[in-house]
Amino acid sequence: MSTAWDRAKVRYRRLPPNSTPIMLIILAVLVANASYLTGLADPNTISWTANISQVFCHGTCARPAIDPNVGFITQALGHLSAMDLLHGHLPWWNYFEGLGQPLVGEMQSAALFPLTLLLALPSGLLWFHICLEVLAGVSTFLLAKRLGLPALFATAGGALFALNGTYAWLGNSVLNPIAFLPMLILGIEMLFDGARDGSRKGWYVAAIALALSIYAGFPEVAYFDGLFAGGWAVVRFFDLPGHVRLTAARRLGLAGLVGLVLALPVLIPFYDFAKVANVGIHTGNVAGVAHMSVHEVPMFFDPYIYGTLLANPKALVFWDIGGYFTASVTVLALVGLFGRRLRPLRIFLGAWVLAAAMGTFNTLDMRHLWNVLPLVKTATFARYVMPSCELAIILLSVLAIADLATSQRLRRVIVLSSASILLLLAWGVYEARAGNEGLVLGGKTRLFYLAFHAMPFVAALAILAVCWFVKGRVVPFAVAGVLVLESIFMFTVPAIQAPNSVVVDQAPITFLQQHQGQYRYLDLFVLTPNWGSQYGVNSLAAIDLPFPKAFTNLIQTQLYPGLTPDNQFVIHNGLTDIIAMQNQVANHFAAYQGTSTKYLMMPPGVTLVPSLAALGVHQVFGDDHASIFEIPHPRPFFSTASTSCTITSTDVNVARVNCPRGPTTLLRTELSMAGWQASVNGRSVEIATVDDVYQSVTVPKGPSTVTYRFLPPHEKYAVLAGLLAALFLAISWTRERRPEWFRRRSPHTSSEE
Repeated sequence: MSTAWDRAKVRYRRLPPNSTPIMLIILAVLVANASYLTGLADPNTISWTANISQVFCHGTCARPAIDPNVGFITQALGHLSAMDLLHGHLPWWNYFEGLGQPLVGEMQSAALFPLTLLLALPSGLLWFHICLEVLAGVSTFLLAKRLGLPALFATAGGALFALNGTYAWLGNSVLNPIAFLPMLILGIEMLFDGARDGSRKGWYVAAIALALSIYAGFPEVAYFDGLFAGGWAVVRFFDLPGHVRLTAARRLGLAGLVGLVLALPVLIPFYDFAKVANVGIHTGNVAGVAHMSVHEVPMFFDPYIYGTLLANPKALVFWDIGGYFTASVTVLALVGLFGRRLRPLRIFLGAWVLAAAMGTFNTLDMRHLWNVLPLVKTATFARYVMPSCELAIILLSVLAIADLATSQRLRRVIVLSSASILLLLAWGVYEARAGNEGLVLGGKTRLFYLAFHAMPFVAALAILAVCWFVKGRVVPFAVAGVLVLESIFMFTVPAIQAPNSVVVDQAPITFLQQHQGQYRYLDLFVLTPNWGSQYGVNSLAAIDLPFPKAFTNLIQTQLYPGLTPDNQFVIHNGLTDIIAMQNQVANHFAAYQGTSTKYLMMPPGVTLVPSLAALGVHQVFGDDHASIFEIPHPRPFFSTASTSCTITSTDVNVARVNCPRGPTTLLRTELSMAGWQASVNGRSVEIATVDDVYQSVTVPKGPSTVTYRFLPPHEKYAVLAGLLAALFLAISWTRERRPEWFRRRSPHTSSEE
């Protein structure tokens, strides 16, 4: 006997099984990114994460993403990783950041993530993000279909998650694992379906999704996504018939194990680096108790109630939230909570969002309860739990649309829900008055803001009107259209405010590339960290997480005592910090010389402090964006204790040394860390650590060639285990697709057969 849902699947199956829905999801993503794709906006993140470019705007420019790490890390370190791979080198180490530090082990660079290769292209970051959005959307579509939704509504769900609020706002590596959350849950659903019908389908999808979410480079988001997927698996596990649960549990464990082993080539370097790294406030109590204010509640449904991203100096709440739901999606999600089909799953989705919201605002001390879970206390909870909440809300909304297709009575409930959201939006406008007070807007910017504020009301009113006045089968289609259109509009807002064009001043970069050699430059608010990695110039300044403890200690004891936060070496503000940094260089001049720093790069017009001029620091380059000053007598990258030795080097990993008077030590001003290996004339030698940071080896009398190589400790075993897991996965997939290859011929089968 067919159910109402089965009849709805036939009635609303206006799309071919997969190809057309996938094309529609891709189209939605392209439309949402049209400002960049058509050239109306420039996606180059250097425009707002460094001060070495000229920016042209249609109107008032606002930043197109919240987190500047999209430039410092995602773009700069991702580009370096891509170029290393394309030149046949595995990106184990970054020579251009600070005193050098691990690149794969740094994790946020996503150095071994396949899509990172796109960052070698001029507009690679844009296409990197578009590919992630498409992957997220297609996986959500397939998951929704697996749950039994009609193709039309599953397509809407895919488009909604492809354009989720976190993708619209953050920009940095937080985005990367999100695409694999619906893929992971899809794998779990396939695995359970395989257990029901006696096949081996699906477990490898879950394994691959788990591995890719780790390779994607942001383990905190991957961890919260894993918690959500684990809760989903528990709920769905008890929907299985009792006689297949053991089989399902074994396959679920196998998928988790294989996924983790596949990811060992990045997990092991990350673990080894984390042991000797500084991770800032993420290890302290601040992150463990921090929570959002009630004033930020309206932003979940009216994302631009305080203006565009960080444009309102009185409302810096964007740092906390990291995503939104949209008003129309929330309307339907509230209705989706009460459907009968997949009832336990709906309860779980609602409970997850409620628990996450209570933890985010610390309602009834819920944040402390979340902190009982391993590793949650050390994470920025409100930001990193958001993607799983967005998926839960979106799935509830498309479940509600499917319910609407089977029940005309549900229209009244949706009308009531729409009215409730309208009241909530009105309260939000009232609540936001203090944050918006005194904000003066004019011309084109004022019109933009009016449109941003009106859209949530328009969307909620549109759903109310459709369900109140429209009749027939077109209602679910119209409701789905409203949800997708509002998501596209909200997604485009940051891009609309991005610069029209960005022109990078290449002259100071070219000067460093031609004159720097193996020395370093110190940035004072021009080519900020880690943009040196993008252009292949060695920067003493650095900003990262994790951050080497040895470098932190050097900064705090010899370079800039008292600098905060202590997990970076960077100037955040203007003239005051530039002068303070100059004074620190003058006060610790020998230490800066010892780091092989040869140049200071400062904004034009900034006067060199007299104490540095007295030490012989002088200007060697100047233009409209940068002034470069040379420090006299910096220590060479390679140096020896004996003045009689001669050193030649054109490669930071190779030095040719000739010491005619006897053996001595060769000092290399690269960060010393477990994993570095050195050989002299082909024979392995021990690397000693000097001043707790630099590398030193003993070289014999006469000519010798010293070579260096970095490989994370235990990485050989991690790569071997990962390859074996990949081989096992490939054999399992082949066995499923080509079972006849593995069947033994029956002794009763004739040779003619």
